[in-house]
Amino acid sequence: KKHTTLSSVLPLLWKMLSCLRDKEDDTLLTGEMKSLVRESINQRYENREVQLLLNTATYLDPRFKPSFVALEDDVKQSLLEQVGNADDGAGTSETPMATGAEASSQSRPSKKSKTDLKHLLSAIQGEKKGSDDTSSQAGLSTQDKLNGEFLVYSKMPELSADEDPLIWWKMNGGTIPQLAEFARRYLCIAASSCASERVFSVSGIIVSPRRSRLTQNHVDMLVFLSQNLELAKKRCEML
Repeated sequence: KKHTTLSSVLPLLWKMLSCLRDKEDDTLLTGEMKSLVRESINQRYENREVQLLLNTATYLDPRFKPSFVALEDDVKQSLLEQVGNADDGAGTSETPMATGAEASSQSRPSKKSKTDLKHLLSAIQGEKKGSDDTSSQAGLSTQDKLNGEFLVYSKMPELSADEDPLIWWKMNGGTIPQLAEFARRYLCIAASSCASERVFSVSGIIVSPRRSRLTQNHVDMLVFLSQNLELAKKRCEML
């Protein structure tokens, strides 16, 4: 992935804090510096809502879910509450939960994308499990179905850290469609503001004193073209 997302924050924090542990051969100055840095990091992430958000994103990342989630029960309760609120506001929710069929269709690889037999069989397996689960859970509430998905997800093996969690969810979304929908919501959150700040910098370059009469729509289009020009060039070269 080009940008670091929220699910990587807790593993990185764990590594940072492990490097900041006191050692016997530390000097007095080194010990004081480590203590101050640890205190600063802990204060930055002590907010309960921030902790829950980080734990939720990490739980939904199949690379880190069994190792770095300290608030697993709270995360599950939060997701259940979100599902319950969506059920209460059915018909008015702007982002309804995807059904098993919808998630299954979204998990299928694009016709234009190259895939091997292993990925194809994994996708077929996920679709089969999803269809079986849909028929067997027809009388269950949405929250009961989500509880079942928690159990299935916990039994799935941990993904290697160098693999793409989005590809994993694309292949397994048909099996656990509600968690797949939450993964789409949480795994897209950037871990820093660097990307947005770069966009603001591009906007500042485009809207120069000599181009101060550009309309908002024209600025949006120029920023979009600037940010995606390299991607368009690469696609042309591939064709």
